[in-house]
Amino acid sequence: MKLNNKKIGRKIFLPILFILIAIILCLSLIKINVLFIRDNFTKDLKKVEYIKKDSLFGIIYTHSVMLTETSEWYKAKGDKLILMEERYNSQGAGLPVNLIYKFKHEKGGDFVLYDINEPFDSFIYRTGAVRANHRLKIGNKLEYFLEFSEPREALEFSTKRISIFNYLLRRCQVGR
Repeated sequence: MKLNNKKIGRKIFLPILFILIAIILCLSLIKINVLFIRDNFTKDLKKVEYIKKDSLFGIIYTHSVMLTETSEWYKAKGDKLILMEERYNSQGAGLPVNLIYKFKHEKGGDFVLYDINEPFDSFIYRTGAVRANHRLKIGNKLEYFLEFSEPREALEFSTKRISIFNYLLRRCQVGR
């Protein structure tokens, strides 16, 4: 019995096409929180990262005056970035003194302001070029700003709920 390649091709092509369309449709309907990092002036997209629901991500850096580690911890909620907590190792110039938020001093020496719950549409950091060593921590992943930006570059951080399909396209766009 002779097999007809065109018939076999049609029988395989349509189910595969249907499966691909179903996958793309599902990925287009499911929304996730995504962190966008852009050049503040050109608006060029520098980095796109998935933020798990109710998880925190941190900006960690060396304070320019006290030269101690400082960090700010945010949660992505809808189109807002919510500042949840600030941590620092010493008190001095440029570090919080007025305690309008809950405060604790941990055994390891850290000062912690918590339950801040301050919403932002976006915020801007300049990539430290000398001593700040700005880092982005999401989950267990720690990445230096210099891995995705230039020294002294102003970076705008914002968040948005977008589809998984859109997220994957944006990731391909920036190559990260």
